[in-house]
Amino acid sequence: MKVKKSILAMILATSLSVGLMVGCRHSENSSKSSIETKTQATEEDESIKLFEDYSKKINTREGVYEVKQDLSKKISKAIIDSGLRVVHSNPDGSFVLSLGGFENLPDQYIQSLYYSMFEDDKKGKATLDILWVKEYPEDMELSENDKYVKAIYNIFKSLTNTKLTEKEFFDAVKKTFNKKEGLVELPYKDAIPIQVVQVNKSKKYIKTLQLRCNYDFDISKS
Repeated sequence: MKVKKSILAMILATSLSVGLMVGCRHSENSSKSSIETKTQATEEDESIKLFEDYSKKINTREGVYEVKQDLSKKISKAIIDSGLRVVHSNPDGSFVLSLGGFENLPDQYIQSLYYSMFEDDKKGKATLDILWVKEYPEDMELSENDKYVKAIYNIFKSLTNTKLTEKEFFDAVKKTFNKKEGLVELPYKDAIPIQVVQVNKSKKYIKTLQLRCNYDFDISKS
């Protein structure tokens, strides 16, 4: 628990301080149109179906436990399918993921994921809390082989009804990444925002790529 809180505190502190040409153009426009079409289709109902299904189950203690375990399996699978692994796993299904050593970045760059689902009986809610953060040197380019970006896509896909391919998802993230900072234009951006934040750290600028999900389930009747 101390490890998880320490990493989360570091993350939050960092975030707060913070063909030919014709053929190519046609390809870019086609890709943009594809994303816009899929985004429009998905945004017809941005209430996340998975969370709606969970809400129906979570009105009993057994349901709360079942939802926790299902979420843990989904997130763990998304991580493993990305070529990463989970560390500091807890009995309730929560865990912290450390990406250090996988991408060969300098040690001073934070790379971690925090996931938990906790209950507040007094307020009658169970809160799903996911925070993914990876820091990049300011001049570093985003690579399609970045396992962290792949993991973001996998978990985003497992939680939502998105029809975006991994390539389309990466292109959207990279577009914002190249602008230095901003919210990535993706479906469900209100519930699961993915953003690039530029911060000043140790007298130099870095970028952080973040995914955040903070969702409350009503358990007042459980």
